[in-house]
Parts: sequence; C-alpha cells; structure tokens
Amino acid sequence: MKRTLLLTALLSSALMGCASTSDAPAVEQKLATGPFADCNLASVEDRGPIRPSLFVIGTFPDGQWMHMDNRQMSHKGNGIYQVVSEEKAGNVSLQFATMSWNPQFTAAGKEMVVGYEKELKRGGFAKNTTVNIPEDGKYLWSIEINKDKKPVRALIKACK
Repeated sequence: MKRTLLLTALLSSALMGCASTSDAPAVEQKLATGPFADCNLASVEDRGPIRPSLFVIGTFPDGQWMHMDNRQMSHKGNGIYQVVSEEKAGNVSLQFATMSWNPQFTAAGKEMVVGYEKELKRGGFAKNTTVNIPEDGKYLWSIEINKDKKPVRALIKACK
C-alpha cells in the first residue's frame, strides 16, 4: 500500500512537471526572414518545380474555394512561390493548389501564424490550414517546394 502511494505521488509529480502554462504553440515556429519573407521579391522566367500555376485557395470573402487571379502565385526562384494580396481580417481555411488540385499543400499541424514559417506538407481533402488574419491589409503568401517536388515550408506575412 505504501509502495503504491509512493509510486502514485512520484508519477503525479513527474506529470505535473511536464505540464505547460505557456501560450506558445506546441510546434516550434521560426520567425520568417530573407527572400522567403520578402514582399517585393521579383519573379523569374522559369516556372520552378511545379509546372501548373499554384494558387492560395480557401474561405476568402471574395471567392470561396475558387482559383482567383489575385491569389495566383509566381515562381521567385529556388522553388519559392509567392503572391501578395489584399486580405480582410478574420479566420481563413485554405490550401495551396494548382487548378486541377494536384498537387495541393497544407501547413504542418494545419495552422499558420502570421509572420512565422511553418513546415509545408502534401494536402488533400479536408486537410485545410487555418490562419487568423489580424487586420485588413496586404499579405504575402509564400511557399517553398524542392526540385524533387517535395514541400518545404509556408508563410503568411503582413506587408507594409
């Protein structure tokens, strides 16, 4: 009995030590910098690893799950695809996809935070990324795809 109580107390203490009171996300996020986060990065002539055009598609007020010209991404070189678009404040559910929806991509953990990079993964039906856009304005959508067409990272960032 004494041994059981001691074991229970030790396990409870160990588990309590693992509890977090932090508001930080469970997945480590990296503040975006460099060309990947540049709102004015020039496009290049080649189309990059993904030949059909990529779009940011989702629950936007101006086009629910439609491939809109104002969210068509351009290849910026080194597998980086970007578009700067006017966005309204609020929650958005989205994926990055071609017109045929093949391929399509989503963020790891299916959520993004404005200003922070997130690992990019293959998307699919009901594998949408959610993001809270804090205020109306111009935002950069940026994704990176390796030469072998494997997804690398994603970003949404406010542009000044």
